[in-house]
Amino acid sequence: MKKTESKKEKKEIKKKVAPPAKKAVPKARKEVKPKKLQKAEAIPAEKAPHVEEHKTETRRLPEKKRPPKVVRYHGTGGRKTSGARVWISEGSGKYLINGRPIENYTCGRKLLLKMAMEPFVATNTLGKYDVYADAHGGGVCSQIGAVRQGVSVALTQANPEHRPVLRKSGLLTRDPREKERKKYGQKRARKRFQYSKR
Repeated sequence: MKKTESKKEKKEIKKKVAPPAKKAVPKARKEVKPKKLQKAEAIPAEKAPHVEEHKTETRRLPEKKRPPKVVRYHGTGGRKTSGARVWISEGSGKYLINGRPIENYTCGRKLLLKMAMEPFVATNTLGKYDVYADAHGGGVCSQIGAVRQGVSVALTQANPEHRPVLRKSGLLTRDPREKERKKYGQKRARKRFQYSKR
């Protein structure tokens, strides 16, 4: 019976048969010492003539070709779950809501068009201002209501004399009416389910 070779003996035999390959040792990098920071000294232009002064030239258009500065007045409004940010400026009567003309935005509904123009009719400024509005939330009807309040607020900024007229007609006040919540055990906020006796 041959004796079983121990683990140590096996390792020794392997070493004799094939010597281990030498591992490539990476060369140590030379340590680069940081240079001492020197204080920046202002060199006069006479001592350093090769350094040219860099001048930034801003080209301005002549006064005749410059576009006129547009003064804008800002106002915000709300109605139900809608909100609107409105800017007005003196112009020819453009009325844009979310980048669309108001006739297109309201789909030609005359009541909504009339509602949107109310602040201008009340202050006799119809066609004197351009309106740019950004409306969000709710439906078209509530958005127009929000824009109307925003236009009224912007008109008071443009001319404070319009404030009493707009206040009297109720265009500066936010309409507090909102949809009442549904109640449990009922069909809607107030409506009940049909009662059946049998």
